[in-house]
Amino acid sequence: MTEQRITLDDLAVQLDAIAVWARSLAIEAETPRVPIELGDNVCDRLDAIGKELAGLARDVAKADQVISEWHPLRPFLHANEPWGARAHGSDRDKWGKRLSTVLSLRQILWLASDDLPWRDEQPGIPYLEGLQGLPGLEEWESPRAARRREAERQAAIQKQALQEHCDSCKAEPGRQCVTRNGRVAEMFHRPRIVAATATVDEQKEAL
Repeated sequence: MTEQRITLDDLAVQLDAIAVWARSLAIEAETPRVPIELGDNVCDRLDAIGKELAGLARDVAKADQVISEWHPLRPFLHANEPWGARAHGSDRDKWGKRLSTVLSLRQILWLASDDLPWRDEQPGIPYLEGLQGLPGLEEWESPRAARRREAERQAAIQKQALQEHCDSCKAEPGRQCVTRNGRVAEMFHRPRIVAATATVDEQKEAL
């Protein structure tokens, strides 16, 4: 599974390629076939997006270098202990291995920074060394992935709810729910949501 995942090196290159494409598109949009002023609304925005993506590409490439070359990450300031100590250091018996040891891009760049005089005081720990033995690494994913899937699930439930019969207001499939006074509502009654949820979850399990 890990081999199929995108590498940081490839991610950086692809981000930079999109940045180049966005900036090139901005130049093309300066002279559209049909005369229309796109400078402020389109060209400038594409330029800004290109610059932002190029910056992200550099950050990802820097993090990839830090990780692949086993650069040490400095100790956390407040606890004055090496990064990942709770995962593999003195508190191993108390804390064990935890996926909270997985750092963000900004954290890695910050902890690998060379502009702070920490390396002579206490040796750092490379990121991959801190991750060694951590449970569930093969299945790890960003919490964003779980939030995205749940949002997609909720959207599917709302769509399916319109196809269900409502036991509360007797709305037929394809019709919105109505109040006791006959007013149309965008919100579905709970029995309809319950039925839609069961249908969506069953379909997901069948895949």
